[in-house]
Amino acid sequence: MTSKTRFRCLAGFMLGLFVLSAGISSGRAESVCDHVTLAWLQTQVPVPKDAKLVFKKEQGVLCEAVLSVKGGLAPVYAGKDFIVAGRLYKNGESITRITMSSLSELADAERKKAKEKKAKAVEMRKAFFKTHAADLADLVSLSFAPGGSSDKFIYIISDPACSHCRTLLDGLEEVAAETGLALKLIIYPVLGEKSKTMTAHVICKHLGYGAYKTLKMNDAATGCEKANQRINKTFDLLKKADIFFVPLVVAQDGSWVVEGNDICSVREHLGLDPGTGEKGGGCKKAQKD
Repeated sequence: MTSKTRFRCLAGFMLGLFVLSAGISSGRAESVCDHVTLAWLQTQVPVPKDAKLVFKKEQGVLCEAVLSVKGGLAPVYAGKDFIVAGRLYKNGESITRITMSSLSELADAERKKAKEKKAKAVEMRKAFFKTHAADLADLVSLSFAPGGSSDKFIYIISDPACSHCRTLLDGLEEVAAETGLALKLIIYPVLGEKSKTMTAHVICKHLGYGAYKTLKMNDAATGCEKANQRINKTFDLLKKADIFFVPLVVAQDGSWVVEGNDICSVREHLGLDPGTGEKGGGCKKAQKD
């Protein structure tokens, strides 16, 4: 290699090194928000599975991040390996308020999407029960029929550890007495392992409706195959409609569904006058209000 060739190679090497150095020096400095993703946030705090990260911005040494959760916006402030929830102030001014005000249109859009999603889910569950009403019969564990046996009934999907479910049952007993309808109870232990052990106690011990109503949280029995099969079968059916909550009331033919502790809607579906007492849910008073 001649001296001229060596010079050209050295010159080329130096030029390449200069370009590389320039690229590195002109590159963007690491942002405090670079590591803040939904996946990272989920490692720091419990985040609902349907949450979205919709905004993030550098605020000094912190990254201001905003999550959309069920139609609402929730701000958090992230450091390198921690998260702070609350309001951020600087020079006496609420940075959080300024940010959230700037996101008002986004907040409206997220609320609208959440409302539409909820309505769509409700309609999907209604359609599910219209199709699968007959499948509910195999899941029934208890019945209540104050007027004696009846071939007309409504289904109640309930959890023994659910206080709202117990309140609803009080009102439904009044409905049963007025209409002659039987109540067919499907026990759906979605509130945890304690609910499952209570459910096993009911099924394995063949408890009646009255004993179920007085069941205590510490009442538990060793499981049995019958309970395991019914609990598993109940979960298998209801999870098809993404139902992981109680209570629900379902018409015998699946033509209507009431979600939650809403005795007033049940009475309305059955063509009954609003209840006036505690068991009736105070529907008449609610209508006046």
